[in-house]
Amino acid sequence: MRKKTFFHTNFWSLLTFFVIIILFCYFRLKPIFLQTVPYTFDQGRDFIKTQQIVRELNPTLIGPTSGIPGLFHGAWWYYFLAIPYIFFSGLPIGFSLFIFINCFLQLILFSYFLKKEFGWLTSLLFALLITGSSYFISMSFFVISSVFTFPFILLFIYSAYLFLKTEDKKYFFWLFLWIGFILEAELPTGLFTGIAFVLTLLFLGKIKLLLSKDGFKKAFVGFIIPIIPRILFEIIKGFPQSKTVLKFILNPEFHSPKPFTEIFKDRLSLFSNYLVTSFPFDNLSIIYGIFLLSIIGIVLTYLNSDKKIKKFYIFSPIMILLFFILSSFYKDSFWSNYYEGIGYYFILTIALGFYGFSFTRNKIIKNIPWLIFIFLFLFNLLKFTKEIKNSNIPNDGLRKQLATVVKVYEINKGKKDFCVRVYTPPVIPHTYSYLFDYYYYSKHMVRPTTSYVNNQCWYIIEDDQLKFRIEQFRKEHIPTTGKLIKKILIHKDVTLELWQDYPQQ
Repeated sequence: MRKKTFFHTNFWSLLTFFVIIILFCYFRLKPIFLQTVPYTFDQGRDFIKTQQIVRELNPTLIGPTSGIPGLFHGAWWYYFLAIPYIFFSGLPIGFSLFIFINCFLQLILFSYFLKKEFGWLTSLLFALLITGSSYFISMSFFVISSVFTFPFILLFIYSAYLFLKTEDKKYFFWLFLWIGFILEAELPTGLFTGIAFVLTLLFLGKIKLLLSKDGFKKAFVGFIIPIIPRILFEIIKGFPQSKTVLKFILNPEFHSPKPFTEIFKDRLSLFSNYLVTSFPFDNLSIIYGIFLLSIIGIVLTYLNSDKKIKKFYIFSPIMILLFFILSSFYKDSFWSNYYEGIGYYFILTIALGFYGFSFTRNKIIKNIPWLIFIFLFLFNLLKFTKEIKNSNIPNDGLRKQLATVVKVYEINKGKKDFCVRVYTPPVIPHTYSYLFDYYYYSKHMVRPTTSYVNNQCWYIIEDDQLKFRIEQFRKEHIPTTGKLIKKILIHKDVTLELWQDYPQQ
């Protein structure tokens, strides 16, 4: 009879998992509670668009522009945001809380899958790395369309496991359904995922199943469903994105092309950053060492596991390698969010890699994963104690803009109308526009106008490294006869200015 070790005992494993969950929640709920979450042009734009969908019943078929000129993200993100908008009545921090809830559920469900198929240690390693990852912490409350890829990446990995285990063609429907949703959430990520998956099937000798009549039909139907809004947009607007893609294929143009050696170095640095930010610390030697050990474990797992599922163990490493190769062929600017969620592949590789050590008979080697887990666990506890002791409350993110808007309302309390003009570095003031809309709809406050009231107007001026843009704004929006009569510092980067206009007689 096999002797039960610490992680074969359900009570202690559940207790450990419970502690991990507490750490997971604390690292993410603290900035939500303090409202220091990122709040930039993108969030303001998306909140306003969601508001239009819910309040004005104005649906959309396409999302904002992607990093690739002429191509757009999908529309599903806005319908996803409609849920917290309705549930929290448009409360700005409600969107971040909703993102956190989704990430929390994803961790629970995927950890359960790993526990069921590969045991407690694999599940706990995965959950612990996600919990302490600087990348996944920041993305668990960041309201940006690329985080919408996360649930679909995990569903894609889960479906890949079921397909490689059973070789049932029905899973092609689900695999390409998830690829379609990934594409709609973050266009470049979806494109690279789809291509990499097809190449992975080729490498694993499963491409014939996809190219069969039944397999291709299921894949096609699954892929089409998420992109139906995009297709309708193309038909209505005269196929602008299709023309962009065709033009690029026939006559490719690059805005900032680089030689291959520089591209290779950039991608190597980028992928190294993906790996490093998957850990709760940044010691490169230890991180690379752990990852190398996990690759050795993947080999051990592949050589000793059941033939039906052995190919799943190399699935994540192959996808990472193909992502790297494919990205190296793209000669233009390559942003990190083009591979949003790739950290899941790195962390799954590590978790499954150390699962492979369980196949060895050497007790010292067999205990390596547990030693790694204890090391990571202690490091997360250390990170937790540092966070607890840190009493500084940063006055950044959403907190900064909220404080500014609240101050504006305090100053103009009791007025039926007042003027506010905004300069914020992206120039278009979506951030403040949404906050004033929120106070108007939910708090029944006055929504300020941009026209001078009683010859006066308040100006919200955010700092900008490009000072000439502020000066240009002042020239265009402050009357030549205007006089500054009051100035209030809200934040080191935000000032409130009251200007009086003296019209010529």
